[in-house]
Amino acid sequence: MLDAGALFERYHGVVYRRCVALLRNDDDAAEAVQDVFEKALAGLGRFRLHAAPLTWLYAIATRHCLQVLRNRSVHELKAVLLVEPGTYEISETGRADLTRVFEQLSLEELELVAHAYRDGLTQDEISDVTRQSRKTVGKKLKALAAKLQLKLEAGEARYALSRAVG
Repeated sequence: MLDAGALFERYHGVVYRRCVALLRNDDDAAEAVQDVFEKALAGLGRFRLHAAPLTWLYAIATRHCLQVLRNRSVHELKAVLLVEPGTYEISETGRADLTRVFEQLSLEELELVAHAYRDGLTQDEISDVTRQSRKTVGKKLKALAAKLQLKLEAGEARYALSRAVG
């Protein structure tokens, strides 16, 4: 059985780095780490031993931080999810399209965007993190890519997002 203290001691650094990478603020990340471990401890009884604790905590941290960003503003979320922010010059129309797209994505879809397009994880790695089959992850990524292409109408925004997402 997992000991809560040992779990925190072993993994708090990795969880903190994940939170900093997504939230881009040390204080917010420190607070998020506490929230992540509270959620982890609350779900400890449901934790399946076939997943590594780090994989499980990574998924909780990602989901939590994306929700924090979503609660703040779509602008911050957009900055975190786009690969290499600032690399692409996007017109105001393009920015409005991206904002509209990110506002309409579910938390699960935002999580997929973060894992696949920001972190560069493979479908097998995403499968481990999200505890879904690789086939399911592949289908969801394909549907998400189609959804993103359909929602973007401005050519510039489509080009920037397609470069960012794959």
